[in-house]
Amino acid sequence: MGFAQKKKQAIVLPPPLFPATGLDYAVLEKRMACIYRNKYSPADRLKFFPFNQNRTVMLISFEPPDLRAEIIYTDTTKAPINTPVEEEVYHTLLEKKQKLDLTRIKEKKILSALEVDKLTDVLYNFGYTSTKSYKGLLIAESEGYMCYEPRNAIVFLDENGLVAEYMEICFECYNRKESSEKMKTGQFCNEKYDLIRKYFYTAGIKYGTNKDVH
Repeated sequence: MGFAQKKKQAIVLPPPLFPATGLDYAVLEKRMACIYRNKYSPADRLKFFPFNQNRTVMLISFEPPDLRAEIIYTDTTKAPINTPVEEEVYHTLLEKKQKLDLTRIKEKKILSALEVDKLTDVLYNFGYTSTKSYKGLLIAESEGYMCYEPRNAIVFLDENGLVAEYMEICFECYNRKESSEKMKTGQFCNEKYDLIRKYFYTAGIKYGTNKDVH
């Protein structure tokens, strides 16, 4: 009577983990560069939120927010000894369901249908050269600089002229603030801020968009 032999099973080990090199990050940097692909038609682009909800789209420029006050309070949660903490509070220009304070706006431009078409083309048809991983590394949008002094915004108004949504932009620091997580703003590849800045400038919004920004 013969005995069945046990099959030898190969032990699969995870691939060795090597620290990423400067060359690896250089490859990712090239993949994060912007490339134009005519992926979305004008009709397709208008289906993205918030363009599909609001017909009035406005570009604005404004002074960086002024310091309203310094609030000093006692922090009882982080230290055993109550410590006075100072916080800076700023005037808020953009608030949803509120009218824009036109006295604080330096320039404004309500976009025509053709101008909205050009804006959505920049937002949605410019994207990463490649989104494929490289040696297990994935591309990620740059976080910009630590500063944030916004001077420009794309504002969406509802039928009553109130702010419905907005994208506040600091071209100097390559940062932005969006009013809702539902907003579809496209891929922010490396040159996307400069592309949007040039769009503002061409549309007549000069403050905050020239080369030295100020």
